[in-house]
Amino acid sequence: MNVAIIGGGLAGLSCAHELERYGIQPTIFEVNSFIGEQYPHVGAALEIATRSIGDPIKYFKNQLNLNIKPINTVNRIIHHSPTKTTVIKGKLGYFFNRSKECDDLKVQIHSMLKKPNILFNTYGDYEPLSQKFDYVIIANGQSNFSKELGCWTEWVNTFVRGAVVLGDFDPNAIIIWLNKEYCKNGYAYLTPFDKKRASLILVVTDVSKSEVDHYWELFLYSENIKCPLVEEFKLNHQSGRVYPHKVDNILLTGNAGGVIDPFLGFGVLGSVVTGVMAARSIILNKPYDKLIEGILKTNLQLYEFRKALNSVDNDAYDKIVSSIGLPGVRQLIYKSPINIIKYGSYVLKAMPKKEKR
Repeated sequence: MNVAIIGGGLAGLSCAHELERYGIQPTIFEVNSFIGEQYPHVGAALEIATRSIGDPIKYFKNQLNLNIKPINTVNRIIHHSPTKTTVIKGKLGYFFNRSKECDDLKVQIHSMLKKPNILFNTYGDYEPLSQKFDYVIIANGQSNFSKELGCWTEWVNTFVRGAVVLGDFDPNAIIIWLNKEYCKNGYAYLTPFDKKRASLILVVTDVSKSEVDHYWELFLYSENIKCPLVEEFKLNHQSGRVYPHKVDNILLTGNAGGVIDPFLGFGVLGSVVTGVMAARSIILNKPYDKLIEGILKTNLQLYEFRKALNSVDNDAYDKIVSSIGLPGVRQLIYKSPINIIKYGSYVLKAMPKKEKR
C-alpha cells in the first residue's frame, strides 16, 4: 500500500507512526527544511477541555501508542478580566514545547519513527498525488485544501500576535486575559517554557494583519507588560468545521480536518488523534468520521462555548472571573466529572446583556 502524507506536523507524523506499526512506509511531503515550529511557543492541553478522554498523556500512550512527554504540568490557572483576578490550583493539564528544540512535540514523534521517508523542501499537491498513491493524507496545518475540496466551513478567523518573553515565571502556571478592549472576541495567554522564558500570545478576532499590531500594543500597555520581547511573530489563524473528512482516497487531518480547538486555539490533541485515526481507517478499513467523532463532538461543544462567550461584555467577564473563585463553582468547573464546556454555554447565553445604544 502506498500512502502520501502532505505535511510533517503533528497529524502527519502521528499518522506515519501508526502506519509504520502496521508495516506501511508512507512518503511525507514537507514544505519546510526542518521538523518543528517556525515560531517558538508553548501549547497546552487543559483538563477542562480533555475531560472526556481523561489524562491526555496516558491516552496518547495507551490508546495511540505515542510516548509523548510534556515540558511541565499545569498546576495553576490565573484568570484576568478587566478588573478581577482569580487563581485556580490543582492538576489542570500539561504544557508542550512547540519549537525546533529536542523536546518539541513534532521532534519527539519524529524520533519515534524507525525509517522516516520525508521529502523536505517539497510542496505536496493532493490532486496529482491522489492519482499516484493509494491514499493521500492532508496534514499541512491549513484550510486551503479543505476549502478547495468544498469541505470547510469557517468558525473563527483571527490574527495572532506573539513573542517569547524573558523574565521570572512560574513554570506550572498559565495566565489568561479576557478583555474586549484589546482582544475583541479573542483572548491572551502566557505559557512558560521554564522559569526564565515564556510564550506570550494575543488572539484578536476579525482584524487584519496590520490592525493586530494596534491591539498588541494596547494589550501590553493595559496589562503593564514590560518584559523583554524576543522572536516576535504574527500570523492568521482559522478554526472551522470540516465535512466530510474523506473525499475519495483523500483524508483530512489536523487543522486541515477542522480539529483545532475553537475556544483557546490549542491543537495538540485533535491533530494527534486525527493523524492516528486516519492511519487506522486505512489499515482497518473503518469509517474515518466514525473513528474521530469524539474529538469532533468536543470541538463542536467548544465552538458553542466560544460563541456564547462572545455574546457577553467586559462586565460579564468580571462576573465570570469572580464566580470562578467561589468554592462551589470552582469545584464544579475544575474538579468534577461534569462536562462544563457543554453546559457552560447555556449559562453564558442566559446571562443578562446590556442593551446596545
